[in-house]
Amino acid sequence: MKYTTALFDLDGTLLDFSSAERQGFLTAMKKHGIPCDINVYRRYSAINDSLWKAFERKEIGKEEIGTKRYEILFEEMGITADAEQVGKDYKELLSGMGILYDGAIELCKRLVSKGVLLYAVTNGTAHIQAKRMAVSGLDKVFIKTFVSEEIGFQKPDKEYFDYVFENIEEKDKSRILIIGDSPTSDIKGGINAGIDTCYFSAEPHPDISPTYIAGSYDEVERIILQ
Repeated sequence: MKYTTALFDLDGTLLDFSSAERQGFLTAMKKHGIPCDINVYRRYSAINDSLWKAFERKEIGKEEIGTKRYEILFEEMGITADAEQVGKDYKELLSGMGILYDGAIELCKRLVSKGVLLYAVTNGTAHIQAKRMAVSGLDKVFIKTFVSEEIGFQKPDKEYFDYVFENIEEKDKSRILIIGDSPTSDIKGGINAGIDTCYFSAEPHPDISPTYIAGSYDEVERIILQ
């Protein structure tokens, strides 16, 4: 077995964040009586993505994102609403939505049965990710979850990965693989940290050169167990 240790990103790799985000957003907006349809959600999602990318570039703090995304959206919609409270309600709703992609938990269980050590690596919010891990059952298959908020650095920072390496069993970097769907945080981070990378996507990305590309969990499993 080439890899003894797998570092799995959560959202977009094992957890269906898009479905959870959509449900949480629509419910929070309805709770506050704010007119909303799928087009409003799509605009919110685009704003949210841009803010998280700004966070990765250290242009904005994580604590600002929760309110800022709603402030921008409400300004564009021309409405007056409590962006901070809507953001808090959304986070609470999101924390209860540990929606797994089909086959995700089964993949993890098979890898564990083969002796692979699994760790989660995420830039998400600590208490939200902890609840979602518990709801989904992922907390039962991962040895530890490394959350950027608790570490003080985020993917793709080298310091984030240095902390991870200090706190996992495997010390040989050639036996460690990171699997994730983000070119900027997962793949760039893994490359900078000196470990092999598996880009979880059906298509190559023009700006990155991962060690592997996997479009399915079967492919991920074959790569890890080769």
